Amino acid sequence: MTQTYQAPAFAMPENACDCHVHIFDADRFPLSANRVYTPDHAPVAALKHHLAQLSFRRAVLVQASPYGTDNRCILDGVARLGQDRARAVAVIDDSFSEDDLVRMHDAGVRGIRLNLRTHGDVDAKSIAAQLDHAVKRVAHLGWHIQVFTTLANIALLADQLAALPVTLVLDHMCCLDAAGDTAQPGFAQLCDLLACDHVYLKLSALYRVSTAEGYGDAQPFVEALFTARPDRMLWGSDWPHTMPAPGTVRSPDKIEYFRPEDNGRALNLVAQWAGDPAIVNAMLVDNPARLYWR
Repeated sequence: MTQTYQAPAFAMPENACDCHVHIFDADRFPLSANRVYTPDHAPVAALKHHLAQLSFRRAVLVQASPYGTDNRCILDGVARLGQDRARAVAVIDDSFSEDDLVRMHDAGVRGIRLNLRTHGDVDAKSIAAQLDHAVKRVAHLGWHIQVFTTLANIALLADQLAALPVTLVLDHMCCLDAAGDTAQPGFAQLCDLLACDHVYLKLSALYRVSTAEGYGDAQPFVEALFTARPDRMLWGSDWPHTMPAPGTVRSPDKIEYFRPEDNGRALNLVAQWAGDPAIVNAMLVDNPARLYWR
């Protein structure tokens, strides 16, 4: 799975952070029996190689769906990298006690993720209830809630999201369709939502929103998002790229190999579209530090 990336086209600032990576090490940490797919191997050693190629010092380890609510793999990753270099975003359920959450905080967890895509979106009322429940579990810890969802749900829940009493992180650009235009339903609401001081957005995984060669059709969206709130933009590679090929039927009974992705090229594109070295520095250093290392 080792891949050579395009070199960064700019001087990488100190403490630059890849805000969205996963670890898969089924030999040491068994996958969930209820998983939708079985990922290939991507241990901490491979993550270190990925970060070194891009001259990133820091990373945010996000719990991946094949592990369910067993967060041991990412907690081990944080421990091995050290908390000055790594933080984690976990997935929990009601089996987690208050003491469990405190221990996770001490181990480097700074948020929980609600994945509304892997198992399919549910209705707005159900999503709203999930958000309310999540707030009650984590607000006192100062954690954020990270949501993997769509522009359609942003439009439906914009008022509730704007009123959340905790920090909200939206990943993968809310699955916008770069083949469309910036007038597509939900994008204006997303830009409006970013005006709230508690909302961050991950400019992660261009390949999830664009199928164009070179991802050029994502440029107007990324530029609009930078214009809306440059001090709330985050960059994430989504390494090691678990998105299956179009038409693939996911199954837990076979290994799903990772998508080859030039993360250096993706990073350079986003930095170019930012148009200002200060905005790039904020995206890679200042914004992650404020969110994950406070």
